[in-house]
Amino acid sequence: MTDSPPDNIKRSKGKFDPTSEMRDWSCASSEEKCLRIAKNTNRRVVEIINTEDEPLPIICIFEEITYD
Repeated sequence: MTDSPPDNIKRSKGKFDPTSEMRDWSCASSEEKCLRIAKNTNRRVVEIINTEDEPLPIICIFEEITYD
């Protein structure tokens, strides 16, 4: 059994540097809000970073959904 959740989203805690992140990202108040943002913008959440900084502690990293 692995420690990663079945949704294949990488989760971590720590600082986030928006100037060095090249992928699409957004701030949110919770992981659930990340998933809602992704659904509403037709993207997939690939990483969630908990910065523990209020008022929006969660950083959502996205990738585009492609249909082959």
